[in-house]
This record gives sequence, structure tokens and C-alpha cells, in this order.
Amino acid sequence: MCGRRRLTTHWFSFPLSCPRCGFAFERQPGHFIGAVGMNTVITFALLLITLLGGIAISWPDVSALPLLAATLSVAIIVPIAIHPTAKTLWIAVDLIFHPLQPGEALGGPEEGAPQKG
Repeated sequence: MCGRRRLTTHWFSFPLSCPRCGFAFERQPGHFIGAVGMNTVITFALLLITLLGGIAISWPDVSALPLLAATLSVAIIVPIAIHPTAKTLWIAVDLIFHPLQPGEALGGPEEGAPQKG
């Protein structure tokens, strides 16, 4: 991958491939299921932190309504807020475990681009 920044122009639209190097982000059908999993794990971790932190802060008089409002806010806002980041992180994780194959990116060494170092 070329390392281009700002791949998305809108929050929920993700390009099919990199505008600079032509790398296809969805390398196989269902590729972004891993991004959904990452999003879910991060959201659940923040929910747990919010819940336990709220209980610890308000102990011994734990009030359910503020705690419910805080956890619902996290459950609604966090998945939406980290959606593009989760997709980008998943692409990076996938590239670590499944390196680029020849021809997957147009600007790679197989197309005559200069190699670094």
C-alpha cells in the first residue's frame, strides 16, 4: 500500500480501491467482517469501562438512570465514530497477515515503480 491519507470523503462511504495505487480494499467477499468485529470489541471494551467506572465513581449510591444514559451514549456514539478507523485498521491488519500479491496494487514493484531501500 502507498500510505495515502484521507481515503474517505464521506463518513460511511469507502472507496473500492486506493485512488493513488489502485489497491482493492475488499480483497475478497466479506472482507470487512473483521472491521465489524474490531468495532464491536472496541465498543464493548469502552462499554465495560464506562459501566465499571460509573459504578466506581458513584459507589455506594449507584443510580441506574445516569449509568444507563452513559452506557447507551457509548453504545450508540462509539460504533459510528470509529467506523472509518475500524475499516482502515482492518485493512492494515489484513495486510500484515496476507501481504500484497503481484498485481494487487497498480503502483507496486511489478509495474516498474522504483523500490525503496
